[in-house]
Amino acid sequence: MKQKGIFYTILSAVSFGIMPLLCSQAYDLGANAETLVFLRNVFAIMILFVLMKQKHISFAISRKDFKNTALVGIFGITLTALLLYNAYSYISLGTATTLHFLYPAFVALINYVFYKEHLAKSTVLVLLAATLGIFFFFEPGNGNSSIGILLAIASSISYAFYMTGVERRRLNQLNSYKLTFYLALIACFVMFFYNLVSNKMVWQLPLAAYGYAFLIGFGCSFFAVFTLQLGIKYLGASTAAIFCMFEPVTAVLAEWVLFGEALSVSKIMGCLLILGAVSVLILLDKKQSSASREELIEQFAD
Repeated sequence: MKQKGIFYTILSAVSFGIMPLLCSQAYDLGANAETLVFLRNVFAIMILFVLMKQKHISFAISRKDFKNTALVGIFGITLTALLLYNAYSYISLGTATTLHFLYPAFVALINYVFYKEHLAKSTVLVLLAATLGIFFFFEPGNGNSSIGILLAIASSISYAFYMTGVERRRLNQLNSYKLTFYLALIACFVMFFYNLVSNKMVWQLPLAAYGYAFLIGFGCSFFAVFTLQLGIKYLGASTAAIFCMFEPVTAVLAEWVLFGEALSVSKIMGCLLILGAVSVLILLDKKQSSASREELIEQFAD
């Protein structure tokens, strides 16, 4: 069972890691971030609609759950995709993906600041190490690099908002297909009205660009999410999160192999610091959760 969980989680991480490469190919064909965010969710809605019908999953949702889903969908999922996809236009795919993976650190900070969760000294040191890793990606005199880095970091903050929002607002109690469907639906509406103001979306694209958008929608919103859920089922969330480290590694290596992107010493150091810090943070969280369970068992035994 554990081997199955590892396999599914790595498969999910690799699928997420390949997504930036698909975005890059679509950009080369004339698409932009706004167009891809919209199309990705349109295709995701189509896929999820068919699956929910086949599995006889109800589309009914309470007003409270829809309100919370809308909040998380707008400022979490939609904003994350918009920021991260725009970051790809300024910095390398691997760099953007690695910086985006700062989100576990921001989850810890959000829980500490807004929900008064205890932040251990070891966690603070890990957060400082991750922050130090960011500076290895800055290129002096390169304004575009700074913009891309800020966009990628902002995407990790908005994704942290999504993760804490799903947990704190109890959206994780909803059927996962239903939640993903409504998140995609909200994203489509947001991007549609955003385009009425900005007029940034590009519709006249070659068929291949729409093909890449479909692969992003299928790969990210369905396949990668589905295999990750299986991984969590067999391993647990904390252990699965460690194997999710394959996502930025996949993005960096794929960019190096397929596009010949240079791997500078500073970028390698930045990757190691951030991924190492996040791994330690996840392990600390797992250890704390295990300790809490042991305390509960002891209390029950007494």
